[in-house]
Amino acid sequence: MAPARLVRSCFVLVLLFLAMPWAAQGQESTAPPTDGKAWLAEHNAEAVRVNRTAMGILFGWAVLNIGTGVAGHFASEGETRAFFQANAAWNLVNLTIAAIGYHGQATAEPGSWDLARSLSEGERMEKLLLFNAGLDVGYMAFGGFLWERGSRKDSARLRGWGKSLLVQGGFLLVFDGVLTFLNARLNGQLTARLVPAPDGIG
Repeated sequence: MAPARLVRSCFVLVLLFLAMPWAAQGQESTAPPTDGKAWLAEHNAEAVRVNRTAMGILFGWAVLNIGTGVAGHFASEGETRAFFQANAAWNLVNLTIAAIGYHGQATAEPGSWDLARSLSEGERMEKLLLFNAGLDVGYMAFGGFLWERGSRKDSARLRGWGKSLLVQGGFLLVFDGVLTFLNARLNGQLTARLVPAPDGIG
């Protein structure tokens, strides 16, 4: 069905766009090491770029779902209409989260963060994403419950809502999972700098 193809395409786009900053980071890592302060500023700027890009993707996903949800509401009926309605409603929340998150990343000043602040920001983001991933699993479980209940009670609305939650929860699980991996990789690079080098310089 068309919604399923749309979701698969969006998953691929999420993976590609989120991987772009990671690939760039990998290429830059071959450059000669700079002094500690310059490296830290560059590292923090990269972390902000990754998360800002992610918020842009989430914003785009929300706009896409709101647009198709409103159009689907008027162009369909029954279970499909309920599916599109739930998509639009759900993504009003995603739109707000993405806008706030993007603003926070866009106005951040990573060049002014010291090592303690850098560690704190990285750990905070990673914990937040892991918490969100847990919520995503809950969304999908509730979606499965609604779908099953709708099938038992022959309710097109519940089936549509359930399928919507499965799609939205699945997208967010992939999104949060990839972003957690990228942030964990950046955090690992930072903590690795804390290990004393053979010459005694951390």
